Amino acid sequence: MTEKEFNHIVLPLTRPIYSFALNMTGNSADAADITQDVMIKLWDSRRELKEIKSPKAWALAMTRNLCLDWLKKQKPVYDEQEILRYKGQGTDLLYILEMQDTAEAVRQIILSLPSPQKEVMILRELEELEFDEISRITGLGLNNIRVLLSRGRSKVKEILVKKFQISKYEN
Repeated sequence: MTEKEFNHIVLPLTRPIYSFALNMTGNSADAADITQDVMIKLWDSRRELKEIKSPKAWALAMTRNLCLDWLKKQKPVYDEQEILRYKGQGTDLLYILEMQDTAEAVRQIILSLPSPQKEVMILRELEELEFDEISRITGLGLNNIRVLLSRGRSKVKEILVKKFQISKYEN
């Protein structure tokens, strides 16, 4: 792939890569670092990019892998600065922290799904892409995407019910 082709095909992927990384990390500085790492890896592998059916899907998979590595290194710590940031806003800090923990639990459950379900769940639920965009990225048919999404959502619900010991019948 020439530099011109790279600029035309890969550089426009910077925004979706950053958005995906930001969704996964929750931190703009880390998302920017991951985006930069992905772009460097894409540049280094530009010769192989011609063979890739969907450069966007490949770039997002690479982003996912780097984000997973980043997440493994992180430990949730609630420091004094975070507590002060929410102080005086009239919002219960404990509730906010519980919601963040729940969101992180859902994110981790999604990341633990089998590969096709995980990819479709990330693209649909975290990246909020439309079905036709997911189809173009993954090469899957619309019905297959809907099935994977439905099964993924069911699995997330099942794990959440077990983890938080919630009755399936509670509203």
